[in-house]
Amino acid sequence: MPDCGAPIEERISRLVEVWIRDGRGRDHLVTGKAFFAVHSWHLRHWTDHDIAWAEFAAAAYDSIGGDDGWKAMLRERAVRESCGDRYRLENTGLCTGCMRYACYACGAHGSCPGEIV
Repeated sequence: MPDCGAPIEERISRLVEVWIRDGRGRDHLVTGKAFFAVHSWHLRHWTDHDIAWAEFAAAAYDSIGGDDGWKAMLRERAVRESCGDRYRLENTGLCTGCMRYACYACGAHGSCPGEIV
C-alpha cells in the first residue's frame, strides 16, 4: 500500500478511487500484505464506509481465491517485526501505519500512529 505516512483510510480511499476509475479491473486490487491489511481493517471498520469500499474489499477477496485463498493466507507464517517471533498470519496482527507484522502484546511501534489489525 503506497504512502505509509498517510492514514489507512486515505490509502484505501485512493486505491478504491483508482480501481473504480479504471473500470474495476483486477489490475488494481490488492494482494499479499496489502490485502491482509485492507481485509483485516475492513472487517473491523466495515460499517464506517460506503458500498464502494465494501465492493473493493469483496473483489480483492475473490481475486485471492475467496475463502480458500484467505484460509491459505492465514496458514502462512510471518515474523512479527516488533518481537521477532514467527507465527501463522491467523495469530499475527499488522500495523496499518508502518505495515509491519506485530502482535497486540508488543504494543505500539514508537511514534507510529497505526492500528494493529
